[in-house]
Amino acid sequence: MRAMPRKGYSDDYETVVEMDEEGREKQVVVYRGDYFEIELDEEGISRFRRNCLLLLAAIVVLHISGGFVVNQGMFQFYVALPYVSAFFPLIYMAAGVLRLPKEKRKYRRDEIGLSFDRMKTTSIILLIFLGIGVLGEIAFILIVSGAARSAPEYLYLALEALAAAAVYFLILLQRRIHVQVCTEK
Repeated sequence: MRAMPRKGYSDDYETVVEMDEEGREKQVVVYRGDYFEIELDEEGISRFRRNCLLLLAAIVVLHISGGFVVNQGMFQFYVALPYVSAFFPLIYMAAGVLRLPKEKRKYRRDEIGLSFDRMKTTSIILLIFLGIGVLGEIAFILIVSGAARSAPEYLYLALEALAAAAVYFLILLQRRIHVQVCTEK
């Protein structure tokens, strides 16, 4: 059984009937949509991919490490809920980063959509969730914990703030990449 393109990209594909060497009809899916190119050379693409992978690894390590810190703020829903919710965009962002191209060529719409576009969208959502979690932890430290401020609260806050900063750097890194429709096919 063959994997079919996602519904959003199905307009770019066409089913064509071909004859095989034994004279039987065979249906083949052919891409008929636009091709896209990136304004980077071969070395720039590999450098961009490497930097994105390193930032992704840093984000994952920092975010998961924050969950291992035993702090009272994680017992509050306004800290714990954004922390847990941040894993969803983190997983989708990781899928987009891992699908980044390794070589320079003309890319199909689904290749761009499942790598660059997915990474751009989910990194913004991830930054929002991490920002809400950091603000929740700050509110907990200032309002709820009062005089009982402890080192684990600040450690958790530092790890999550560093993860948010790494996501921000990933967004800045993505802004330099321009995907445009290729004029010739």
